Amino acid sequence: MKTTFLKPVFSLFAVAFAIFAAFAFSPAPEAGAVVDIWGHNPEDDCDVTSTLCTDDDTKPQCRIGTSGAFLYDMNGQTDCVIELYRKVN
Repeated sequence: MKTTFLKPVFSLFAVAFAIFAAFAFSPAPEAGAVVDIWGHNPEDDCDVTSTLCTDDDTKPQCRIGTSGAFLYDMNGQTDCVIELYRKVN
């Protein structure tokens, strides 16, 4: 009687453990490693542009087009002084 009860319980436990192990031991993605930011133009009162930049400092500095103004991120309500970098897909 006990063995017929324990066989389904052990198989159910094995399946539950396998599902748990699949999620528990997989590496989690790094949160916030690289952030996409809309660039602000300091020559136009720090207005937001339609150019998407990143904070990955291994890339060239972000600018409007190929020879336009360099773009920055806001560090407060009125100042855009944080350098942004070109987003390369």
